[in-house]
Amino acid sequence: MRPVRDAVVALGGNAIARFGDDGTVEAQLRRATEAMRAVADLIENGVRVVLTHGNGPVIGATVSGAEAADGYVPTMPLFIAGADSEGGIGLMLQQALGNELAARGLRTTVATVVTQVVVDPGDMAFDNPTKPIGGYRDAAEARRLASESGWVMREEPGRGWRRCVASPSPKRIVELEAVTALRDAGIVPIAAGGGGVPVVERPDGTLAGVDAVIDKDWTGALLARDLGADSLVTLMEQDALYEDFGSPRARPIPRLTAAEAEGLVPTLPAGSVGPKVAAASWFARHGGRSIICRAEDLTAALHGRSGTWIEADDDEDPHAP
Repeated sequence: MRPVRDAVVALGGNAIARFGDDGTVEAQLRRATEAMRAVADLIENGVRVVLTHGNGPVIGATVSGAEAADGYVPTMPLFIAGADSEGGIGLMLQQALGNELAARGLRTTVATVVTQVVVDPGDMAFDNPTKPIGGYRDAAEARRLASESGWVMREEPGRGWRRCVASPSPKRIVELEAVTALRDAGIVPIAAGGGGVPVVERPDGTLAGVDAVIDKDWTGALLARDLGADSLVTLMEQDALYEDFGSPRARPIPRLTAAEAEGLVPTLPAGSVGPKVAAASWFARHGGRSIICRAEDLTAALHGRSGTWIEADDDEDPHAP
């Protein structure tokens, strides 16, 4: 088993805000502190780490607050809300990790990079927005918003209507050079939070933000590949992937080939575990290994004692494009 030397560690949005929490900054900081203990273990053991994270609950609260203030403050573009969440969550994580490292006598700098990610303006996701954000509306309000703002509103039965936005695929991480330089200088970067700020590239090379939400798991896989990391570690609430999950026959899956993991994706929830496994499989096909586990099991998972490992197929060239 090859040791982990360079890892991109991807935290879900629930690393900061979980269902049932009160949503306060104090609660979010407590969650961040819990998650960063395991990351500090890696750094203390000599692993070079780049952090990335989700932003689901936080950006949802930001968008809902802006909607509630409609008429009092100017409308905030979604890409700016995404950048706000990158900065805010990044600060909590860098403070929590910095404090944990300092308590262990490690004077390691942690720095957040508000990261732009280029998407294709022709991506089919812009024609079929499916990513729900913000609060729930009744049918009349949904019709008004669709008419006045051009928003795509979709109903969630029994709950109401929500705005849906595009979730295009990430193509290029704009600040990759900066993230690489920080990592190579011994600094722990926090990058591409929430999938990164989605931007399109104009013919003259300039960038412009677009209202979309990039899937954080795919951006994390792209970041890991482009950094040349040997491992992509995805932290979630479950301790591993399971066969027959939710049934009395459920049992953990310790290892999968990339092909086996890809075959599992259609059976998994599209809004949560499915993208994690799909992105992890893609990274495994590009020369790395993917590990999916709980934060508290991270050290054990790196030694193959917990979680699920996904690696390239035995007969496949892991460096093939």
